[in-house]
Amino acid sequence: MSELSFAELGLDSAVLDAVTAVGYETPSPIQAQAIPALLAGNHLLGVAQTGTGKTAAFALPLLSRIDASVSEPQILVLAPTRELAIQVAEAFTTYASKFSRFHVLPIYGGQDFYPQLKALKRGAQVIVGTPGRLLDHLRRGTLKLDSLKALVLDEADEMLRMGFIDDVEAILAKTPENCQRALFSATMPPQIKKVAQTYLRNATEVKIESETRTVERISQFVLPVYAERKLDALTRILEVEPFDASIIFVRTKAETTLLAEKLSARGHAVAPLNGDLNQRQREQTVEDLKRGKKDIIVATDVAARGLDVPRITHVINYDVPYDTEAYIHRVGRTGRAGREGKAILLVTPRERSWLRTLERATNSPMEAYELPSPTDLKKMREQQFEAQLLGFAEDRKLAKSMALLDEIAERNDMDMAMVAGALACWMEASQPGSMPLEQPEALPVVSATPPRRDRKGGGGRPGDGRKGGKPGFKPGFKKGPKGRGGPGGPGPKGKPPGKGGKPVGKRPARQADAKR
Repeated sequence: MSELSFAELGLDSAVLDAVTAVGYETPSPIQAQAIPALLAGNHLLGVAQTGTGKTAAFALPLLSRIDASVSEPQILVLAPTRELAIQVAEAFTTYASKFSRFHVLPIYGGQDFYPQLKALKRGAQVIVGTPGRLLDHLRRGTLKLDSLKALVLDEADEMLRMGFIDDVEAILAKTPENCQRALFSATMPPQIKKVAQTYLRNATEVKIESETRTVERISQFVLPVYAERKLDALTRILEVEPFDASIIFVRTKAETTLLAEKLSARGHAVAPLNGDLNQRQREQTVEDLKRGKKDIIVATDVAARGLDVPRITHVINYDVPYDTEAYIHRVGRTGRAGREGKAILLVTPRERSWLRTLERATNSPMEAYELPSPTDLKKMREQQFEAQLLGFAEDRKLAKSMALLDEIAERNDMDMAMVAGALACWMEASQPGSMPLEQPEALPVVSATPPRRDRKGGGGRPGDGRKGGKPGFKPGFKKGPKGRGGPGGPGPKGKPPGKGGKPVGKRPARQADAKR
């Protein structure tokens, strides 16, 4: 079925024209299975990861079944976050572009009620919103569902995780009995199953079996690095990677702003994206990324949910995510809709054991990411500088600049080579890193292999100086002097280090103490 074209699926001609204008040719697996079922008027239960084309899977057939001349809500889509609601609303607007007098209205919290009330009074055939704000409008009587023909729950498991399940059920209870319903979820926890059994009886089930479909077109790499050198490593990655746009994930809202400021100081067009920004600021940030005004977004997981920007070629996990689902969601911001993508994970020594869990979750091993050597990096910087320099050779202002430098050289009895060198030194002083004058520092090498305990020697923890303990991760650990074991200093073949080997920093037990 995946070899079918959209033209063979039976979509409305206006919808098909819009799809053709966008450039879609063949449906994704979930689209090929879901579209015929929804066109037939069936309830649908879809299980698929983010980034598999779910929005088109429900938007195209549902738009094909409504009466576009009636300006009342006929399709209602529930999304867990504002960003996803906006994204879905934009997709509906694109797919309905060939309809006349057609309106799609996103409704979400954090936005003033008045514009929403005005838009609802004007009329809209499709409403996309977050559960809380939609329920507010239903209770106020400003949103009527009498003409509703279809309801979609998008990313239902995420709505459950965020505590919206009661609001979702309250909305479902207010929909007409003959309303067609579709539920999409990456996982199927018990509460979601209960909702499906109650409101989607005899539903057609569509399941994308491969759990790795989201990441199969994404090249995944891991770079072990000490925590205090993460910013240096990130700066090098951004310098050597040929990215169009990139999203960098961190754990906290405060870190988005802090890291964005540090990258901005290094000359990058970057902006933070977090829950502390008001809705207008968040929308503007995403729009700037789409239009190329910004090349890098530093975001938290929640703020970036539903983000789909074609320019994003790279995802960099600056902080390791808390769970595997978060990781899959993060890397799914690139490599979407058949595009190629690259994901790079920075992992500290303490987090190395988490790698195996992530690889099992994606069924895709991560390759070791190799930064260029300091020598290669310096050579690359020199080539880039030379290319930029030659580019200015054709500038219209070149003649004036040369005349000014000639005057300076003549007054100070200098040749032009010395003037050029002084100019380069001035550029480096005023804009650090703008000139490849110094060879970059080599970053400390960290192994990607998790530490393994030595059972023969007693199974001591890494770096604790006990019997069999492996050396710790901190650079500069040394064996203690003869007769004493330094931190993590192992004895030969797992035996205790030296006579009376005790970890440095702990007070040796006195004989008097031992007798007590």
